Amino acid sequence: MPKTQINLEGWQDYRGNAAGSLLYVETSRETEMPVRDQLNENGKGFFYEPNYETSTYGLMSCCNVKNINAIVRAKSRYILFGTRYEGLSDSEKRNKYLIMGYMRIDKIKDVRTRHIQRFMSNPELQEPECMQMEHNWAVYGPMHFVSMDDSFLVTDEILKEWGYKGHASRQLKAVFQKEHLDQILSYLDSKEDKIDEYIAIVDEFKEALAEGE
Repeated sequence: MPKTQINLEGWQDYRGNAAGSLLYVETSRETEMPVRDQLNENGKGFFYEPNYETSTYGLMSCCNVKNINAIVRAKSRYILFGTRYEGLSDSEKRNKYLIMGYMRIDKIKDVRTRHIQRFMSNPELQEPECMQMEHNWAVYGPMHFVSMDDSFLVTDEILKEWGYKGHASRQLKAVFQKEHLDQILSYLDSKEDKIDEYIAIVDEFKEALAEGE
């Protein structure tokens, strides 16, 4: 359950295919959990996506628009969240490519106007990525996130064995088909859902940001 239930008025039902698109997430180096980089530790920005709190991606901020639009166009039912873990844990999975969670897309909404209006009201903000695009799809649906140790390890060997091109890196754009998607989802579903801990950690980060303003 999301911490905050959003108003779903205006959202469209989404019927996707049995496929899972991999999406890279910048993650914190200051925690053992592979939570999003809320504090710009990696110099890539202050990330609000994936938004565990509302069970959305792309609603709270204009982020990764091209990739999310492509996922919606391709009709993938699932987003698989991956990262190269560089957090506090000294586990064997450190510096490895992990899938630490997923989202099933149940609803979508074009939020381009929302983000552009926010920018127009706050011109000191960076121009949103969607400014030059026709659509900016946000997605909503149940999420499941696990601990770093319980994450699914993606290796070059697995990719080759499963018949996917590319290497286990942030540039990987794999779309896992049903057979392999089911293996990944079954593995993650067998592990304890830690999303409440993810939310608690990013809430602490947001409080720290507010205190620093």
